Amino acid sequence: MNNSLLSVGGFLLALLFSGISLAAHHEEGEGASDNYVLMSTYEIAYGQNPADLEKELVELQKQQEADGFNNCGLYRHQYGGKRAFYGYCFFSDYEQFDAIQKKSQTNSPMASIQNYGSHTDNLLLVQKRNLKAAPDNIVSMTWRFGPYLTVNERQERADLLFGAFNRAFEGCNLYFHAWGPEMAHYISCGFKDFSDFGKKDAAINGILAKELADAKLDIKDHSDDLLVKVMD
Repeated sequence: MNNSLLSVGGFLLALLFSGISLAAHHEEGEGASDNYVLMSTYEIAYGQNPADLEKELVELQKQQEADGFNNCGLYRHQYGGKRAFYGYCFFSDYEQFDAIQKKSQTNSPMASIQNYGSHTDNLLLVQKRNLKAAPDNIVSMTWRFGPYLTVNERQERADLLFGAFNRAFEGCNLYFHAWGPEMAHYISCGFKDFSDFGKKDAAINGILAKELADAKLDIKDHSDDLLVKVMD
């Protein structure tokens, strides 16, 4: 990541903290404040046995919790653009993140074999969190808006879309770029099974047709991934 991108990320993070109230509630019974999430993607390599990689990544997520993250989990690809596993770990602040990094260095990660095809990390700011527990299935959406918009204008459009999906799916999470490879908003919504998904699909299409069909959303590009839970 170049220095200019780091500067943009730091500026936006400060701006968001000053202007946006974080809905950062943890799962019931736990008191930690989940202001950030580390989202990691592990692509299944050509010839790789997904079951073997799944076992390895489950152990990695357990180790990351042991290293000090508030809560970690793992999903895998069902339908979407990338055949991969998707890990998440919540944390409260960068003091905690620093302590985690120092503890994890004792595990000698460079001595391990990389069994996945590629790996991407995103540090995201938790803006809204209505999912109090990890759903069996999620639709994970990435929204990128026009570069000609201001930061506040992008946030307004993300909030508008989030409101629609949150109503249709009866609970979603909203995240925004803090540090990583792309400037985007992320929405994750849960569903029980594909029968339930069909009902929620009808609900969101109804909302979009009635309320947002003529809205100027300035979407540059967008992606969906349907994922199934491995562990939480």
